[in-house]
Amino acid sequence: MRSSRLFRRVVAGLCAAAMLCGGIAASAAAPALPAAPAAVEATNAAPSDAELKAAFSKFTVTYDEEAGGWDLSSPQEQASMDKKSCGLYPYMFLQDDSIAFNMILTYVGSKKLDIKTVNVSADDELYTFTCDEEYGGGYDQDLGCWFDMELFQLSDEEVSLLSEWLNAKSVTAVFVGRDGTTQSYALTKENRTAIQEMVTAYNLMLSSTVEQCEPILTSLAK
Repeated sequence: MRSSRLFRRVVAGLCAAAMLCGGIAASAAAPALPAAPAAVEATNAAPSDAELKAAFSKFTVTYDEEAGGWDLSSPQEQASMDKKSCGLYPYMFLQDDSIAFNMILTYVGSKKLDIKTVNVSADDELYTFTCDEEYGGGYDQDLGCWFDMELFQLSDEEVSLLSEWLNAKSVTAVFVGRDGTTQSYALTKENRTAIQEMVTAYNLMLSSTVEQCEPILTSLAK
């Protein structure tokens, strides 16, 4: 959507408020979670500036002056929207000493769909994201299609379960509307790559400091 930048600004504000209030509770229901590798990797030696720059260079980096934090998003997200494709894309927001790892679940289609739930099947496992009741979508005049977006902030444990998506032979998301309308989306190679790159960067950030990351993010900011 051409409106994704505006939406991301709203997301950044939500993330900032969430961190002040203890975080947004993610609504992903899943089987018993595996051990969280993110928390384990945070105990490793701090990454070098070169490692952080290589990881951050894969993203679109911007500084949100209003929210007072850094936005990191995958360029694959916008490319997916431009192709009128659904997507499950990660997005990070760094503010002070807090890092919010978010998933933006985006429906794009020829019919209006107010997302109620998103059911993600990774081989034999099922993950259900239950959305709030506020409709955050609309019709994009430039692309000529309907869209709706939902944001979930994930805990370290929930970030760790993304490895199951990355290791699965197939991952399919079914967007379920409040009127019963459904739309299926099979995660593309590009979508999986975007998730993998964000998880890798997140783990590196957990092992570093804001003081180390900020100069690198500044040099990459668009």
